[in-house]
Amino acid sequence: MRRSLLAAVVVLLSALALTSTFDVSAGSGEEEGRAPPRVRLAAPTEPRDEADEGPVVVTCPVGLSQASYVPGLSERSKDVTVAGATTLSNCVTIPASAVRSASLPRESGLLEAFSCADLLTPRTVRQVVRWNTGETSTVVFSQSRELAQGALTVFTLTGTVESGAFSRATAIWTVTYLNSDIEKGCASPGGLIWLSGPSTLELIRPVT
Repeated sequence: MRRSLLAAVVVLLSALALTSTFDVSAGSGEEEGRAPPRVRLAAPTEPRDEADEGPVVVTCPVGLSQASYVPGLSERSKDVTVAGATTLSNCVTIPASAVRSASLPRESGLLEAFSCADLLTPRTVRQVVRWNTGETSTVVFSQSRELAQGALTVFTLTGTVESGAFSRATAIWTVTYLNSDIEKGCASPGGLIWLSGPSTLELIRPVT
């Protein structure tokens, strides 16, 4: 009698265990069958259009320009390889930005039939400005002016930012050299091989 009762209890417990297992599985199946929660996607951000940007002023009052000429420049025209760079610091922008400094590299290039007199000749120059923020501005300088101020010669190049940061701004780049450096260099047997002097850069984009 006890054995029969014990056997019956074992069978009942086994049945309950199986029923519990099936219930859990069924519950799990119901969760999998439900639709996933909806996710609201943010509206795509439109790319920034620089044409919609407002006025800006960038002033870099402290800088140094350097240029080398091989062979040295003289009064006689000849093919000359020129290279150099300008570094600028203490830059301030209105409105305020992270721009603090810039560099204007000049890769080595050939100037055909170039002489000391051509230093004063207006010419078109395309120059890339590399800002400390990692951005760049491509500026096309289409006008240049040379002005003697006592012992100094000031070169002023005026142009427009063609593309990149501060697009459409007017650019004014000045480089100042000692007259004595130019005169002595051009008159020396080896010609003018090196020029160095202070430089500034200003960008202005007015209200449109």
